[in-house]
Amino acid sequence: MRKRGINATESYSKAPKIHPAREMSQERLDLIKSLMKSEGFTAVVLTVIKDKQETVRTTSNGIYVGASYGAYYPGYYGGFYNYYNHPYAYGSYYDTFGGFISTSNSTQVNTNYVLETVAYNLEQSDGEQLVAVVTSSLNDPNDAHKTADQYVELLIKALEASNK
Repeated sequence: MRKRGINATESYSKAPKIHPAREMSQERLDLIKSLMKSEGFTAVVLTVIKDKQETVRTTSNGIYVGASYGAYYPGYYGGFYNYYNHPYAYGSYYDTFGGFISTSNSTQVNTNYVLETVAYNLEQSDGEQLVAVVTSSLNDPNDAHKTADQYVELLIKALEASNK
Protein backbone atom coordinates (compact mmCIF):
# COMPACT_ATOMS: atom_id res chain seq x y z
CA MET A 1 0.00 0.00 0.00
CA ARG A 2 2.89 2.34 0.74
CA LYS A 3 4.24 1.75 -2.77
CA ARG A 4 0.96 3.20 -4.05
CA GLY A 5 1.40 6.33 -1.93
CA ILE A 6 -1.04 5.33 0.79
CA ASN A 7 -0.08 6.22 4.33
CA ALA A 8 -0.47 2.72 5.81
CA THR A 9 0.36 1.36 9.23
CA GLU A 10 0.38 -2.25 10.37
CA SER A 11 -2.34 -2.70 12.96
CA TYR A 12 -0.14 -4.63 15.39
CA SER A 13 2.05 -1.56 15.82
CA LYS A 14 -0.81 0.82 16.77
CA ALA A 15 -4.04 -0.93 17.65
CA PRO A 16 -4.74 -3.08 20.70
CA LYS A 17 -4.85 -6.81 20.07
CA ILE A 18 -8.26 -8.19 19.14
CA HIS A 19 -9.47 -11.00 21.38
CA PRO A 20 -12.28 -12.76 19.51
CA ALA A 21 -13.24 -14.91 22.49
CA ARG A 22 -13.64 -11.87 24.74
CA GLU A 23 -16.79 -9.78 24.56
CA MET A 24 -16.17 -6.21 23.38
CA SER A 25 -17.22 -3.67 25.98
CA GLN A 26 -18.50 -0.24 24.99
CA GLU A 27 -15.56 1.28 26.87
CA ARG A 28 -13.04 -0.71 24.80
CA LEU A 29 -14.88 0.10 21.58
CA ASP A 30 -14.81 3.82 22.42
CA LEU A 31 -11.06 3.54 23.13
CA ILE A 32 -10.43 1.98 19.69
CA LYS A 33 -12.57 4.65 17.96
CA SER A 34 -10.67 7.38 19.80
CA LEU A 35 -7.32 5.84 18.91
CA MET A 36 -8.24 5.55 15.21
CA LYS A 37 -9.46 9.16 15.08
CA SER A 38 -6.45 10.62 16.96
CA GLU A 39 -4.03 8.76 14.67
CA GLY A 40 -5.85 10.09 11.59
CA PHE A 41 -6.87 6.73 10.12
CA THR A 42 -9.51 6.98 7.40
CA ALA A 43 -9.68 3.33 6.39
CA VAL A 44 -9.10 -0.09 7.91
CA VAL A 45 -8.17 -3.29 6.12
CA LEU A 46 -8.29 -6.36 8.32
CA THR A 47 -7.21 -9.85 7.24
CA VAL A 48 -7.92 -12.90 9.36
CA ILE A 49 -7.27 -16.61 8.93
CA LYS A 50 -10.66 -18.29 8.74
CA ASP A 51 -9.43 -21.85 8.20
CA LYS A 52 -6.16 -23.77 8.15
CA GLN A 53 -5.75 -27.26 6.74
CA GLU A 54 -2.64 -29.38 6.67
CA THR A 55 -2.20 -32.21 4.21
CA VAL A 56 0.57 -34.78 4.33
CA ARG A 57 1.78 -36.36 1.11
CA THR A 58 4.26 -39.21 1.09
CA THR A 59 5.88 -40.34 -2.13
CA SER A 60 8.01 -43.41 -2.74
CA ASN A 61 10.64 -43.93 -5.38
CA GLY A 62 11.83 -47.38 -6.22
CA ILE A 63 12.16 -50.10 -8.76
CA TYR A 64 10.10 -53.07 -9.86
CA VAL A 65 12.01 -56.33 -9.99
CA GLY A 66 11.01 -59.69 -11.36
CA ALA A 67 12.07 -62.61 -13.45
CA SER A 68 12.74 -62.51 -17.19
CA TYR A 69 10.23 -63.90 -19.67
CA GLY A 70 12.30 -66.71 -21.12
CA ALA A 71 13.66 -68.24 -17.94
CA TYR A 72 10.79 -67.92 -15.47
CA TYR A 73 7.54 -66.83 -17.11
CA PRO A 74 5.26 -69.48 -18.60
CA GLY A 75 4.97 -69.87 -22.35
CA TYR A 76 1.54 -68.23 -22.58
CA TYR A 77 3.27 -64.85 -21.99
CA GLY A 78 4.55 -65.00 -25.56
CA GLY A 79 1.23 -64.11 -27.21
CA PHE A 80 -1.64 -61.87 -26.15
CA TYR A 81 -4.45 -64.37 -26.82
CA ASN A 82 -2.68 -67.14 -24.94
CA TYR A 83 -2.04 -64.77 -22.03
CA TYR A 84 -5.61 -63.47 -22.02
CA ASN A 85 -7.04 -66.99 -22.14
CA HIS A 86 -4.88 -68.43 -19.36
CA PRO A 87 -6.44 -68.51 -15.87
CA TYR A 88 -3.17 -67.71 -14.07
CA ALA A 89 -2.44 -64.53 -16.05
CA TYR A 90 -3.83 -62.26 -13.31
CA GLY A 91 -4.25 -62.08 -9.56
CA SER A 92 -1.93 -63.25 -6.80
CA TYR A 93 0.01 -65.45 -9.23
CA TYR A 94 2.19 -62.38 -9.93
CA ASP A 95 3.41 -62.26 -6.34
CA THR A 96 5.85 -65.07 -6.99
CA PHE A 97 7.67 -63.14 -9.73
CA GLY A 98 9.02 -60.18 -7.73
CA GLY A 99 7.63 -56.78 -6.82
CA PHE A 100 8.32 -53.16 -5.91
CA ILE A 101 11.40 -52.27 -3.87
CA SER A 102 11.32 -48.80 -2.34
CA THR A 103 14.62 -46.90 -2.59
CA SER A 104 13.50 -43.64 -0.98
CA ASN A 105 10.49 -42.01 0.66
CA SER A 106 9.74 -38.35 1.12
CA THR A 107 7.03 -36.69 3.13
CA GLN A 108 5.77 -33.18 2.42
CA VAL A 109 3.41 -31.23 4.65
CA ASN A 110 1.38 -28.56 2.88
CA THR A 111 -0.61 -25.97 4.77
CA ASN A 112 -3.53 -24.30 3.04
CA TYR A 113 -5.18 -21.21 4.47
CA VAL A 114 -8.52 -19.57 3.87
CA LEU A 115 -8.20 -15.83 4.44
CA GLU A 116 -10.90 -13.21 4.80
CA THR A 117 -10.11 -9.56 4.29
CA VAL A 118 -12.58 -6.80 5.08
CA ALA A 119 -12.02 -3.17 4.18
CA TYR A 120 -13.81 -0.23 5.80
CA ASN A 121 -13.90 3.45 4.89
CA LEU A 122 -14.04 5.22 8.28
CA GLU A 123 -15.06 8.51 6.64
CA GLN A 124 -18.49 7.04 5.85
CA SER A 125 -21.32 6.85 8.36
CA ASP A 126 -21.92 3.75 10.50
CA GLY A 127 -23.57 1.04 8.42
CA GLU A 128 -22.08 2.46 5.20
CA GLN A 129 -18.39 1.87 5.94
CA LEU A 130 -17.97 -1.62 4.44
CA VAL A 131 -16.05 -1.36 1.18
CA ALA A 132 -15.00 -4.92 0.37
CA VAL A 133 -15.03 -8.47 1.65
CA VAL A 134 -12.55 -10.77 -0.04
CA THR A 135 -12.20 -14.46 0.77
CA SER A 136 -9.28 -16.30 -0.74
CA SER A 137 -7.42 -19.54 -0.51
CA LEU A 138 -3.66 -19.44 -0.03
CA ASN A 139 -2.15 -22.77 -1.03
CA ASP A 140 1.52 -21.86 -1.00
CA PRO A 141 2.43 -19.54 1.86
CA ASN A 142 5.95 -19.20 0.43
CA ASP A 143 4.45 -17.10 -2.37
CA ALA A 144 2.18 -15.00 -0.14
CA HIS A 145 3.94 -11.78 -1.18
CA LYS A 146 2.82 -12.34 -4.79
CA THR A 147 -0.78 -12.72 -3.68
CA ALA A 148 -0.50 -9.67 -1.42
CA ASP A 149 0.36 -7.39 -4.36
CA GLN A 150 -2.79 -8.44 -6.23
CA TYR A 151 -4.85 -8.26 -3.06
CA VAL A 152 -3.75 -4.72 -2.29
CA GLU A 153 -4.47 -3.59 -5.84
CA LEU A 154 -8.09 -4.77 -5.57
CA LEU A 155 -8.54 -3.25 -2.11
CA ILE A 156 -7.18 0.13 -3.19
CA LYS A 157 -9.60 0.22 -6.13
CA ALA A 158 -12.50 -0.58 -3.79
CA LEU A 159 -11.41 2.11 -1.29
CA GLU A 160 -10.98 4.70 -4.08
CA ALA A 161 -14.43 3.85 -5.46
CA SER A 162 -16.02 4.31 -2.03
CA ASN A 163 -14.63 7.86 -1.77
CA LYS A 164 -16.39 9.02 -4.94
